[in-house]
Amino acid sequence: MELLLLKAAIAALQADQVALHFLTRMGWLSAFFVLVHNLKPESQKTRKWFWIFGLCSFLAPVLFFSTNWLLEFFNFQASPIPTREAVLWGGLWVGGLILAAAWLRYGHPQLNAVLVRFKRGSALERNQKTDVREIEKFLPRPISFNPLKYTVGLENKKKFFIGLDENKKGVYVDYEDSVAAPHIQIVGSTGAGKGVSIGVLAAQFLAKGEAVFYMDPKDDEWAPHVLCHVAQQTGKPFHFINLNRPSGPQLNPFAGATEEEAFELFQAGLSLIDKGDASDFYGIADRREAQATAKIMASKNLNIAQAYAARIDILNDPKTGAEKFAGRLRELAETPSINAASGGIDLAKVIDEGGCVYVVGSMRNDITKTIQRVLLVRLLQLAERRDRINEDVRPICVVLDEVKYHLSRPALEGLGAARDKRLHIVLAHQSLADLRDCAKDLNPDAVEGAIVDGCTIKICYKVLNPITAEWLAAMSGAAQVDDETRKVKRNVAQAEIVLGERNIRQTERYFIDTNMLLNLPKRVAVVYGVGLAKFASIQPIKVAKTPEAIRFHVVEGSAAPSADDAISLDENIPTSASASISLD
Repeated sequence: MELLLLKAAIAALQADQVALHFLTRMGWLSAFFVLVHNLKPESQKTRKWFWIFGLCSFLAPVLFFSTNWLLEFFNFQASPIPTREAVLWGGLWVGGLILAAAWLRYGHPQLNAVLVRFKRGSALERNQKTDVREIEKFLPRPISFNPLKYTVGLENKKKFFIGLDENKKGVYVDYEDSVAAPHIQIVGSTGAGKGVSIGVLAAQFLAKGEAVFYMDPKDDEWAPHVLCHVAQQTGKPFHFINLNRPSGPQLNPFAGATEEEAFELFQAGLSLIDKGDASDFYGIADRREAQATAKIMASKNLNIAQAYAARIDILNDPKTGAEKFAGRLRELAETPSINAASGGIDLAKVIDEGGCVYVVGSMRNDITKTIQRVLLVRLLQLAERRDRINEDVRPICVVLDEVKYHLSRPALEGLGAARDKRLHIVLAHQSLADLRDCAKDLNPDAVEGAIVDGCTIKICYKVLNPITAEWLAAMSGAAQVDDETRKVKRNVAQAEIVLGERNIRQTERYFIDTNMLLNLPKRVAVVYGVGLAKFASIQPIKVAKTPEAIRFHVVEGSAAPSADDAISLDENIPTSASASISLD
């Protein structure tokens, strides 16, 4: 009997060594003691299994000590604690705790971030609010194309092309029910692509047979070449004017003007209108002399230099009290480009027969900016004087790049009724602040309101001014979107993770929001006024530069008495001759 018990004990010890070897390596299950505290309270079944797995980490010491107890109970010698197995089990048990804590602290948040990124949203979920950090996924990429391909056949239609939308379909404006094309406002920061849009639009209006007047104060590099090319292709005359000194005589804006028209031109260019302050008292004398000068110019069809020479003695008399008008008139008289005596560009003839007049001005020179204001009002006058009852008058397109350098009170008041006179305007500026940076005799709110409300078509490129972006975004209207809220939980290792549950509530954002407008790609614009606001890629008309496009023609002109006549630095150097006009 004792022999059998001895054999059974030896067999049990051998089996115990094998089991102990296996169970020792289950010490890492201690990790479940940590992981169980990270479970949701409602996961009772899972929690129970985690506790069972955790308790399994103690099987090795339980087996060893229970076996020794049985051996002692049957008077057998107990086996000593195996050092190697004990150290291994202890290391695995402690390592399991550390591993679980490290996973919850570092691994679990990383996995959570990956799962959140690759989640698949509900098919019923609507558009979301934009995130400026991921704005690229909300914006289209520019599309390369030749705009001339999409303007074929539009020459005899009241319709023009702007660009291609996100689906590569043409964006067209149809104005069949209107007497003229709508006013177009182009907004965008420097280099965003405003000049490209202007070139595409002006080229189409020129091809339709309209009289196109391009007022360019910044001397665009490509625009004159584009319009000259289109003019040559369509058989239309092209004229280039450079208003800046020392360019020679090229036109006379006052040619054919009536007394009232000439006086209005003085009011527009020289800001002779009351401003509502103390300076208005002195403006009375200026307007009196302007009226007298306008009368002489209308009766004898004079240019400014001739009129100044005719009235120089009266204007320079201190008793006249019109120092401002006299000084400003002298500045215009000393500008050769607008003092053509004969043979210059006839604005009225271009309006009657069609063609393009490209005018390069200035954004810095006050005298040139005065001329730019005069030219715009003169074009409005010529459009108004036509017989629209008995004649089918030619439409007029006036392009005003950097519009703030062209505005005056008469021009602003005339813009509202310009389309009824078959005149429409394409104007460009950088921001709303540009519209408010106007002449002192203009109300900034009135300027902004007249242009914003008067231009039914708006092409808006990337802007840098947040106020302008907010205005454009509000103009696109509000769209219903789903706003997501998610729950965040802090685990036992004090790491925050996003739970799988999320709530979606209805909210709204601008259809084209400020993030989009502040980050539009180059040559991608938002078009307003053609249904819903939409993205459009706008590409330039590619042409080669030619000298003919920027060559102006100098004609016979008149020279006014200048500062060189009053101050002779050298007696041997002759002064310039003065034009004299007989008043008899």
